[in-house]
Amino acid sequence: MSHTKSDKKGYGSFFSYIDPASKHLATSINNFQPENNKLFYTGRHAIKYVIETIKLDSNINTFWLPEYYCQHVAHWLKSNYSNIKTYKVDPSAPNFTIEANEFTQSNDVILVNNFWGISKCNITCDTNNVTIIEDHSHGWLSSACLNSKAHFCVASLRKSVPAPLGGMAWKSNGTSLKVLDLDDSNIFTDIWDTTDLAMRKKALFESQHHDDHELKTEFLTLVGEAETKMHHNYDLVELSETNKKTLENYLKVDYLQLKAKNYEALKHVLKTNENFKTIEGSETPFGLTLHFTDEAIMSRFKTHLIKNNIYPSLLWPNNPEIYGFYLNIHIDYRYNENDIMYMSEIINLFSS
Repeated sequence: MSHTKSDKKGYGSFFSYIDPASKHLATSINNFQPENNKLFYTGRHAIKYVIETIKLDSNINTFWLPEYYCQHVAHWLKSNYSNIKTYKVDPSAPNFTIEANEFTQSNDVILVNNFWGISKCNITCDTNNVTIIEDHSHGWLSSACLNSKAHFCVASLRKSVPAPLGGMAWKSNGTSLKVLDLDDSNIFTDIWDTTDLAMRKKALFESQHHDDHELKTEFLTLVGEAETKMHHNYDLVELSETNKKTLENYLKVDYLQLKAKNYEALKHVLKTNENFKTIEGSETPFGLTLHFTDEAIMSRFKTHLIKNNIYPSLLWPNNPEIYGFYLNIHIDYRYNENDIMYMSEIINLFSS
């Protein structure tokens, strides 16, 4: 069986540069601007900022993270806090309810993750003085994000927004976050600039009619350097005014709405496959997220995609194997109907 030829140089991976004023982005306007939100370079900095503001009023007994969570953020937080424990979750079930009464005590903090943008972030908690933080990094602009009732919300914006870096913290009731003194942002302005350069080089690579392997190596090396620096910097820093203005311009776009058309088109042509389960909810998810119970099959499928220029993301490595393996395929604004048809044909070709 033959499939449509792709004119793209790659589907997925990190964003290439796009002007925030681009007509391509201007077709969808984001009206969600949480009152008194604070912007950061990363989502993990947003989480740490919130934790430090909570500590101004009381000592935190236990800081609870989902047992299944981003390995980089979990490691980064554990490098900052020694009182972290985990609780069980179900990343595939939008209606999963966290029974926090079973494990919490007074003055605990629970981080609730909005898995793939389909979670309703349900939680049962009657314990006094428990603080709930919702992480909407993979559910930016989803219903749970827009209608949160948590004490605090955070998001790593660069998962959905094509800015070099970005994170946000806000209180769902619109009140202001407490103010902390932050360090200068020199280290992270450097990481921002490195990522920005990588994104611009990637955009140049994609615009060329030939494959410039040297240029590809350059932008992949740059983004790798930026990621490494990010993982090893723990200080809370202030977002520079220049970077803040750039991020605010990107935040004017409703990226989830731009995904919706692609997701609906993909659902109509994607065939059922016994090797994986497609994760679905009542709204547009973060991407096309596929769940595998067999790691070997997942690896073969991933190789199959990469051979056909589709670069998925494993969400996330190094988690308990009992949860299986979640593979995300990007379906964002970078892709049109022809791209979606190409992706669906490649996916439908796979058999173990």
